[in-house]
Amino acid sequence: MENVYKQLDRVINTIKDSDDYKKCIEIKNKMNNNTELVDMIERVKKLQKKIVNNPDSIDLENEYNELNNKLNDIPIYHEYLYYLDRVNEMIIYVKDSLNDYFVEIINEY
Repeated sequence: MENVYKQLDRVINTIKDSDDYKKCIEIKNKMNNNTELVDMIERVKKLQKKIVNNPDSIDLENEYNELNNKLNDIPIYHEYLYYLDRVNEMIIYVKDSLNDYFVEIINEY
């Protein structure tokens, strides 16, 4: 089992060593220094939660869309989402590969 953990650590480190991950972290750190941007992101998150609890609220939906559009018009945020998406694709690829591997092993028996 220890060998499995070592190999998993290698996969995680490969992702962390990737240029996409490093860029994502770099941009996130820059964004964290911009209080206005951080506040907008937090407001969007809160609106998302409110919408989940009130799915029929058109006012909440409109407020969310307006704020989200403003957020997406900010170049650094847009760039962050791009790199975050690339990192998430790597993670999903690893997850899917592991899942396929386990399904294959289970089906052998």
